[in-house]
Amino acid sequence: MSGRPVASSAVRVIRYGPASGARKAPAGPGLRVVRPGDGVEAEVRAVADTAVRLVVEVLAGMRPAHQLSLVAVPAVCRAFAPHTGAGTRGRRIVPPKVLSSRMQRPSPAVAEATAVVAVAGRVHALALRLELTRGRWRCTALETTAP
Repeated sequence: MSGRPVASSAVRVIRYGPASGARKAPAGPGLRVVRPGDGVEAEVRAVADTAVRLVVEVLAGMRPAHQLSLVAVPAVCRAFAPHTGAGTRGRRIVPPKVLSSRMQRPSPAVAEATAVVAVAGRVHALALRLELTRGRWRCTALETTAP
């Protein structure tokens, strides 16, 4: 082969994405996949399921109580802290299970969830109240039969 470039027919390069001088769009919330039938009901259900899972993991000693602040108001976190996984240090932790859960909406800005869970071989009941505040669903009340 010689050192000359090979002549080729017209090749067109197509670039996808922003041009070199273009400004990037401001970072904002990511896109969400919306399926038919999804909406507020699915969002509330997802928050309720997450809250139940977090509470059960705190009860089992798998999480510290302050991580409830992801879905609960500070008053709920403070009230729940003394009841968390006491006595599990150094012992094997049995993964908790959510046996069943239900949710109802007494008003558009309120949801109530109940769950039956198994923690350390014992069955307990949970009751949560979720309220829509500042555009975000937060657990404002929590009751459990766990010690």
